[in-house]
Amino acid sequence: MSRRKLAILAMSVLAAVLIGARIYQVNAEAQPIVAQHYSMGEWVELKGSFLNTSSESTDGYSVKVKSARLVSYNEYIAEFGLDKSKAMEGFDKKSLINIEWEIRNIGNADGGVLVFECKLIPSRKNMYYIPSLSLWQESERFVGEYSFGVSIATDSTYTTNIPYKVNILDPVNYTEFINPISADDTSFELIVCNAPVRKVIDVTLTP
Repeated sequence: MSRRKLAILAMSVLAAVLIGARIYQVNAEAQPIVAQHYSMGEWVELKGSFLNTSSESTDGYSVKVKSARLVSYNEYIAEFGLDKSKAMEGFDKKSLINIEWEIRNIGNADGGVLVFECKLIPSRKNMYYIPSLSLWQESERFVGEYSFGVSIATDSTYTTNIPYKVNILDPVNYTEFINPISADDTSFELIVCNAPVRKVIDVTLTP
């Protein structure tokens, strides 16, 4: 092999080593996201941690999962709906997970909790459930078309029941309200914030 080819080869190897070393250094210096797990019934203080951006302003807010159970669309309407006539024929299978949230605000005048982005992940971890905004609107007067979060009065607590559904939107057949949730999904992780600390509530359905 000629000297020129040897020099090119040596430079290529050196470049690869330098790139690999830089990748290692970046990964080594990166701050890992730490996950903190909480139990149902336990207050989770958000302390400024957020789901998407720090502008969510969660200082002073805490959340708690009081209960979790399977319900049908019609059961949710019957128990929590403001207009009981919104029941639908055939919507009687256990297609939703009702999460009873308690939210507390101490001293925050302009923040809130972006609950619509709080995903519910089953233990198999190959999919996730999301709040059904349209159905939640049927139980809460304050939930508007674009109300993806909850903001409550300073120094107060509030309880709300949020129905979680499969992550699909079917405005024609409403399959998210017709097909039952798998009987295998009984344990979940509810992600309440992602950074700089990820906080997770371990949720188990009530039989």
